[in-house]
Amino acid sequence: MALAALEALQYRDQMSKRMTAEKALQAAEDSEDGQYGVLLENGSMELGYYRPIGSDDQQPHEQDEIYIVRSGSGTFVRGEETIVFEPGDALFVAAHVEHRFTDFSNDFAAWVVFYGPEGGETCDS
Repeated sequence: MALAALEALQYRDQMSKRMTAEKALQAAEDSEDGQYGVLLENGSMELGYYRPIGSDDQQPHEQDEIYIVRSGSGTFVRGEETIVFEPGDALFVAAHVEHRFTDFSNDFAAWVVFYGPEGGETCDS
């Protein structure tokens, strides 16, 4: 089988997988840091699952990202803003912006989508 055809089959197989919260939690627990697991990558997009334990010590990222809160509540600090969050909320963070979850409940977990070029996308108005 040609390499391009094999890559297309692997891509289709990866894209057809159902990403459940249980698989996501397992990926996070099995990761090197035990808190963030990668579930899917395609082009510049990465789908992950974040479940910090005790504190959120992350640093700004090279890409834009969106957090979708699956469970738990707390506050989210993005730059100079402080935002109260709960399950179902979506939180956007531009590349290179300082951010972290604070005062979050023990059951806090979020889907994470990184996308776009390094440095983030620009908004042309």
